[in-house]
Amino acid sequence: MLLHDSRSEDGIKSFFQEVHELYIKIFLNPLYLPGSRITSSHFNTKVRALARKYL
Repeated sequence: MLLHDSRSEDGIKSFFQEVHELYIKIFLNPLYLPGSRITSSHFNTKVRALARKYL
């Protein structure tokens, strides 16, 4: 869970667009089971980096 106090709608929009792209990349992986929990530390690191960048 990420919490932020940013009021920048553009930053929030960009954050979710890039997180969506990351999710799609994982979803297209043939080893990923749809609906299962994402436990990738790489995914977690990327999402946190995007949060620092945009939020």
